[in-house]
Parts: sequence; structure tokens; C-alpha cells
Amino acid sequence: MTNTRCWIALVALSALTAAGCGYTMEPLHRTDVHSVAVSIFSSKEFRRNLEFNLSERVVKNIELHTPYKVIHDPKRADTELRGEIILLSAPVLTESLQRDRPQDIEVTVTCWFEWKDLRTGAILARRERISASASYAPAISENQESATNLAMERLAVKIVEAMEKEW
Repeated sequence: MTNTRCWIALVALSALTAAGCGYTMEPLHRTDVHSVAVSIFSSKEFRRNLEFNLSERVVKNIELHTPYKVIHDPKRADTELRGEIILLSAPVLTESLQRDRPQDIEVTVTCWFEWKDLRTGAILARRERISASASYAPAISENQESATNLAMERLAVKIVEAMEKEW
């Protein structure tokens, strides 16, 4: 009985080892890139400072969560990240039937971005549509600006996560 259990355990361990279990000792980020220039995102929206807000948050997230150094001069950087805000929408999710006023509103910010190696011209990451959302409730004194800021932060995190190496 003991030999059978040992044999089953050995076969199961071998199968798990061969499958790889999804773990790796490789770093999450590219080791051939040391610096990134982040261009100010452009915007198709007619709202002030959206592009500066998103660009600033992307820079902070790169500095906090990646090994890359943000350099403001693209001529001195290994790579460049650029993009454009293509949509900011704020549809009403629920309304108060008694007062005919919105109760919950969701702000969604959508953009595209491209991360390019300036040494080779290769595109390291690109997303045609990437978005993030946050909601607010005017009835409890929440406002669109705070929800927009939260959506921008979530979008910046998604952009920086997209800079990780493919598994």
C-alpha cells in the first residue's frame, strides 16, 4: 500500500513539474529597457487637463511599479510611451423615481496607447482601446471630478500593467 502511494505521489509531482504550474523566476518587466519617455497624452475630449492628469498618473505608476526610469527627453530614453484619450463618458446608472434625479453615475475613460523602442523602432506594447471606470452618487455629495480622478488612476495602472512582459 505504501509503495502505491509513493508511486502516485511521484507521478503527480512529475506531472506538476512538467506542466510548469504557471510560476516563473523571470522578472515581470523587460530587462533590455532602462528608461521611458512619457509624452503628454493627447485628448479628443473638450475637458480641461484630462491629458495632463492621465500623463502624470502614468509617470507616477511607472516610477512606483517598474524598474524603468522616466526621462523627459525622448532623445535620451530607450523607449517612448504615447497615447490619446478618445472618450470620457458619464452615463446615469440609476435614477431616483421620486425626484427624477440621477442616483449613480459611472465615469469611463477610454484611450489608446503605444510603447515603442526608440532604438529599434519595435512596438513593445499597444492597446487600441483600454478603459477604466469609477462611479459616484450625487445624493451623498460625490461629484464627477472625484470619479474622473479615480477612473484616471485605474486607467494609468492598467497602462503600466500592459507594459509587463507577456507570459
